[in-house]
Amino acid sequence: MSIISALVLLLSTAVIPHAGGGYWSAGPDMDQPESGGLSTVLNDGRLLVAGGEAVVDGFPVRAVQIYDPTTDSWSLAAPMNEGRIGGTATTLQDGRVLVVGGLGHKLQSLRSAEVFDPRANSWSEVPPMPQTRLSQSASLLPDGRVLVVGGIVNGMISRSVLLFDPTTLQWSTAAGTVYPHAQQSEVPLGGGRLLIVGGYGGEPEIYDFRSGRWTPTAATPRRTHPVVLQLHDGSILLAAGTGTNSRDLRSARVLDRSARTWRSAGSLHKSRNQAASSVLPDGRALIAGGEQVTGHVLRSAELYDPATRRWSAAGGMLAPRDAAVTLSLPDGRLLACGGMNYSGVLGSCEIYHP
Repeated sequence: MSIISALVLLLSTAVIPHAGGGYWSAGPDMDQPESGGLSTVLNDGRLLVAGGEAVVDGFPVRAVQIYDPTTDSWSLAAPMNEGRIGGTATTLQDGRVLVVGGLGHKLQSLRSAEVFDPRANSWSEVPPMPQTRLSQSASLLPDGRVLVVGGIVNGMISRSVLLFDPTTLQWSTAAGTVYPHAQQSEVPLGGGRLLIVGGYGGEPEIYDFRSGRWTPTAATPRRTHPVVLQLHDGSILLAAGTGTNSRDLRSARVLDRSARTWRSAGSLHKSRNQAASSVLPDGRALIAGGEQVTGHVLRSAELYDPATRRWSAAGGMLAPRDAAVTLSLPDGRLLACGGMNYSGVLGSCEIYHP
């Protein structure tokens, strides 16, 4: 190994503190590179990542990987019946995982759905959706059903909403959203309410499980691929992303607990989209990496303090990385894995230490 190569290796795995708080260290590599996979946290705290791309501009893969925080290691699980990207994965009350829609291995939009049983390490097909669907969102409801919202249906951004009952394995139609949505985020607000925000389509709105109805919130500038986090006080942080003019945003907003008013949450030091994020144990929000519409991939990280509504620099990631999968670890650290940068699709992981 040359001196330069050894130096590069040393720097790539170094623990680098930062005056702004926190640092990153190398984590365990994934079993294979991954970007755009469907991820969900299992009931036992492990992270499941299914499908996605293994190479840039590649076809979706069937591979499934699971990270175990108790052993700090990845392992391969049984592959899905169909490779997919742009769908959703939802952990059910009984511990199984429902995977729905997306683009298939021939880049066709999918109707199919399948369920993973972690105890048996096996996948089984369930009845397909009524129509093909990709770039939707999905959430577990208090009664155990899964709410699948919007996405691209028949080539259009959709208002349609479906319910999947894991007991009967049946799909049914729910009340449609007020606005169409695709690539949106869903955030549980408590009391059976869900917030839809970000992505393509219309303004934010809230689903009430008790009434089965949708209600718009106050409007806020639209953005795709933003960071959406629920802070410790129950308010929602909406930050960065790409605006309607195809410019990345530095602005941030907070939706109060009543879900009636958006207020300014300052501005990030750098605009970015598809960033990794987490709420830390002390209540601050971490945003790291991501990319810009110019194609520039970032390694810088920032912290938002809700008490002061200000952003400060945090220790930068070990590698530029966008569209990483993340897991908040029990001890307050953040695991960020996969994604991509200039070298292609990544299989490396790194851990943020607050």
